[in-house]
Amino acid sequence: MTTFVVIESITPNQSLVFSAQQGPQGTPGVTGPTGPTGPAGATGTTGPTGLTGPTGPTGTTGVTGATGSTGPTGPTGTTGPTGVTGATGPAGATGVTGVTGPTGPAGATGVTGATGPTGPVGATGTTGVTGATGPAGATGPQGATGVTGVTGDVGPTGVTGATGPAGATGPTGAASTVAGPTGATGPAGATGPTGSTGTTGPTGATGPGTDALSVVLMLGGM
Repeated sequence: MTTFVVIESITPNQSLVFSAQQGPQGTPGVTGPTGPTGPAGATGTTGPTGLTGPTGPTGTTGVTGATGSTGPTGPTGTTGPTGVTGATGPAGATGVTGVTGPTGPAGATGVTGATGPTGPVGATGTTGVTGATGPAGATGPQGATGVTGVTGDVGPTGVTGATGPAGATGPTGAASTVAGPTGATGPAGATGPTGSTGTTGPTGATGPGTDALSVVLMLGGM
C-alpha cells in the first residue's frame, strides 16, 4: 500500500498543514490452486432387495432315456400241493326224450304241473332242445395254499438312459414395481486438508498525488 501527502493549506508563517491519504487499492493477487479433495466417506448400507418377480413357466421335459436291459428271471419256486377237490353234487335223472314233432304255434303257457316220477331209461333218441342249465352246485372248500417258492435273485440294474437335453429357460419374471426402501445415509466423509495459500498478487500501481519527497522539495524551494 502506498501513502501520499496532500497539502491542505499554508499558514502565514509558512508552516504547512497536510494530511495523508491512501492511494487506490492494488488488484488482488490470483487465488492459489484448490487443495486436493479429501477421501470419500464410507458407502451407506444397501437397502433391502425388492420383491422377486413371478417364476417363469417350466421348460419342456427332455426326451426319456432308453430303458436298460431286463435282468435274467430268477428260478421258479416249487408248486404247492393241490387242494382237495370238493364233492360233486348228485346228477339229476334224465327224462325220456320223445320224438320231436313239428313245432306248432306257441300257445299260451299253461300252469306247470307237478313233476311225475322218472320212468325207465329208454333208448337214446335224437337230441332234443337243450334244457335250461340247472343251478351250479355248491363250491367245494378251498385247498390249502402251497408253500411259497424261494424268491429268485434280483437281476442286475439296467444301464441308465442318457439325460435328456435341458428344457428352454422360461422368460424372466416381470420386474418388481415396488421400490425397496432407501438405505440409510452413510456417515459424512472426513474433511479434506486445507489447500495451500495462493501466491500473493503483484502490488497495485501507485495512486496519483504528491508523495513525501515532493513535499520536502517544495518546502526547500520556499
